[in-house]
Amino acid sequence: MIHAKSIERIFYNAGNGYTVAAYQTEEELPKKIVRSYPGNTGYFQAVGIELPTGDGVEVELDGEWKETKYGMQLDVSLFCICIPETEEGIKAYLASDMIKGIGPVTAERIVEKFGKKTLYIMENVPEKLLEVSGITESRLETIMEGYQKSRQLRELMVYLAPFGVTSNKLMRIQEHFGNNAYPIIKKNPFRLCEIKGFGFLTVDPIARKAKNFKADNPERIKAAILYVLQRAADEEGHLFMKSEEIVERSAELLNHARDRQKVSERIIKDIGNEMIRKDQTLIGNGGGIYTKRNFEVEMGAAAELMRLLKRKRRKVDIEPLLQQITAEEGITLSKTQEQAVRQVFQYPVSIITGGPGTGKTTLIRIIIRIQEKLNKDSLILLCAPTGRARRRMYEKTGFPAMTMQKAVGIPSENEDEEESWHVGKLEDDFIIADEFGMCDMYLADRFFSAIKKDATLVMIGDKDQLGSVGPGNVFHEMIVSGMIPTTILDSCFRQEEGSTIVENAVRINRKQTKLIYDDTFEFYSANAPEDASEIIRDLYEDYWKTHGKQTDDIQVLSPLKKNTAAGSDALNEMLREVVNPKRRGRKEIKNGGRLYREGDKVMQTENRDDISNGDLGEVVSIFKKEGKTVMRVDFGDDRLVEFSDDDYWPLVHGYAMSVHKSQGNECPVVIIPMLGCFWRMLQRNIFYTGITRATKKVIIVGSKRAVAQAIRNNTTAKRNTLFGMRLKQVGKELLNAYEQRSA
Repeated sequence: MIHAKSIERIFYNAGNGYTVAAYQTEEELPKKIVRSYPGNTGYFQAVGIELPTGDGVEVELDGEWKETKYGMQLDVSLFCICIPETEEGIKAYLASDMIKGIGPVTAERIVEKFGKKTLYIMENVPEKLLEVSGITESRLETIMEGYQKSRQLRELMVYLAPFGVTSNKLMRIQEHFGNNAYPIIKKNPFRLCEIKGFGFLTVDPIARKAKNFKADNPERIKAAILYVLQRAADEEGHLFMKSEEIVERSAELLNHARDRQKVSERIIKDIGNEMIRKDQTLIGNGGGIYTKRNFEVEMGAAAELMRLLKRKRRKVDIEPLLQQITAEEGITLSKTQEQAVRQVFQYPVSIITGGPGTGKTTLIRIIIRIQEKLNKDSLILLCAPTGRARRRMYEKTGFPAMTMQKAVGIPSENEDEEESWHVGKLEDDFIIADEFGMCDMYLADRFFSAIKKDATLVMIGDKDQLGSVGPGNVFHEMIVSGMIPTTILDSCFRQEEGSTIVENAVRINRKQTKLIYDDTFEFYSANAPEDASEIIRDLYEDYWKTHGKQTDDIQVLSPLKKNTAAGSDALNEMLREVVNPKRRGRKEIKNGGRLYREGDKVMQTENRDDISNGDLGEVVSIFKKEGKTVMRVDFGDDRLVEFSDDDYWPLVHGYAMSVHKSQGNECPVVIIPMLGCFWRMLQRNIFYTGITRATKKVIIVGSKRAVAQAIRNNTTAKRNTLFGMRLKQVGKELLNAYEQRSA
């Protein structure tokens, strides 16, 4: 920590609190810092969020020195304001930017009246400030609000600084809990778990500091149980868990510290039951335990979907239009395809599922044209769960499309916040949602509830692909429930380049391990991850050199992400040095252990405004702007996005990615490592999803034994969800109600 006095605030962004400030210290600074500010002994500049400024305010700063074009600057991660004891110090503190409503003149008057007792007065009898000239009751309210905020933030910093909680996170805590943040957190540190970025393992060491928080404290046990359930949803896709498994995982979590009293499974079970009966933060239903939110979205989605489906069947003769439009398009539909189209106009909700080359895109175009002929004034919405799938839908059909999130008004920056799932209604009459297999339970609930009751909904996807990244198994559950009219397209019509890919996809789904290998479906033998990595490097480099040194048309997809030379993380590092090595004049920036370089291919990993999780782009420039290092990324479609110091983290390199991340995307050439050491991820749906991302060529690097093992292994990880059962329950209730009304 550096003890210093504030000199001036050089820059401040009111939108995000980013501050550049100058400070003076009597401590000896490193020579490199002194050289940055010649002739100014003890002077230095610091950058951070909401840094304390104001002439003479004394602070303690902690952070990392970084070299910038302005010289060496301290990138502050933690700070605290020193409580002044002298009258001059109190004046400086009151006049600082931390307390609104007090300027230098007012600060002078307050200290002149109360002297060294000023802070005592403000803390205990603030109404006495009304005796100071110029302070009205409304101004006093503003002053005390600023003072309380400053004091609470100071107390939070002192309390949380030893645990590495950055000033940025401190601001989020105060924003979430208001000016009472410190007493709330001190009373129950596990309230921090309400804020994104604070998991149980982060908060538990903080709670250990509190004397009243013993190992078996009920609040600690409740936080552990909720953490176990949320982690199961985020990492395994479960909407509920069996009580025995919750108790077992919670016990493991609660007893991770060897020096603490052990928490018995009996106590955990008792607290869990209390959370169900008394707190109602957990719901016991269907033999499983849900968080309240997960139960509500599963039940809500089922009810909303059946609300749409209960509308009476429509009697519309589309045969003349179907014949006319297929003739104009020069298309002959199969009987199954024709049945799919008829079903769309017969039922208010329907599903079309099929693999690559089965004509799903063709049907979308025909369905849209028929609807336009039937009702030229109807509002038609085309949408998909991701930005990439949305763009593909537009490219293939020629009709505008948007993400489902944007359609229903979910704010991208708050997509994980519970309150963000309760906004917006759709006025569209006819809705086609593509790649619905990628839709998780949270989005499905919000999407179904936004659709008006007399609208038609068509959901399209591939039932054999991987499920959604988020919790639930919505598409699969709807199909197997039998409650939603469904057409399965099983004939392949694609004969153009890349048709071997389609044929092999069919073989994979039929459990046929003997695949066709030709110039569009190649195989290179490798036994070890290191060998596979070298082959992939050579193949990638050769393609890159012979195709204009572009990386857009080739993608490496690995079943694994980490802990292997053939995982997407290691392959990214290797491929970046092949196609975009360090070069003079090519700027770089290191952030969070990751090195970014101009020319890098990168991937966005969370939704943000016009860019979606999984979108690929290129780093086109790195530069300084308002004291920050800015990285500009071109995501195509005129989407130039700037990332700065605090928001690089969602960007990873995009030369290679996991198969899971590739969902909803397509690429001309795909390279996939398939090795025996990947045994845990050698699953049919993973392999199928990987090869069907390619439109022209697939290259397998590995062993044919591993390929055969993946094709035979259909034991995909089962997700705990009862969505299909709930659809049946709600449907039965609706049917009983209808029969009673008809009796």
